[in-house]
Amino acid sequence: MINKSKNRGFTLLETLVAILIMTTAITGPLTVAYKGFSAATVAKDQITAFFLAQDALEYIRFARDTNRLKGADWINGTGGLSAGIDLSPCVSPNWCYLDSAGLVPTTPTACVGTPVACPTLKYDTAAGTYQYDATDQETMFTRTVSVVSIVSGAEIVASTTVTWAGQSGITRSVTLFENLLNWQ
Repeated sequence: MINKSKNRGFTLLETLVAILIMTTAITGPLTVAYKGFSAATVAKDQITAFFLAQDALEYIRFARDTNRLKGADWINGTGGLSAGIDLSPCVSPNWCYLDSAGLVPTTPTACVGTPVACPTLKYDTAAGTYQYDATDQETMFTRTVSVVSIVSGAEIVASTTVTWAGQSGITRSVTLFENLLNWQ
């Protein structure tokens, strides 16, 4: 009589179940890690966009203050001791873009047509700044600025919008507003 051993090995069904359990055990943590990485990337882009928008509002406030301290018109910078910063390219219904990274303040440039026509910001890797120098690295961020007069000669609303398309292809934006008064 032949003695058959009870250790015949795994059957095909047992092997498939084991592979399924291992795949599930590996896929779960990888999915969680991927979702966490995606959320961190979106948060990083939102923070960058917020700071770029805030930077533009600071520039508009700086232009207003500079113009008033020179005795010039607070919006177009004319009529003072020396020429101020002309914000008229940004006055509604126009949109403009501005380079706040330069040491010498420049006049904002009007976007032709719509805010979408504004160029994307470039990143200067050496200085760590965003600007519009053609030699710098292209980014996904577009910043537009608008100035709307609320009370003629007394109050404006400066708004800036930063838009970008993330890795998922979804277009996102951050918009900030600030009311500014003609303080003199």
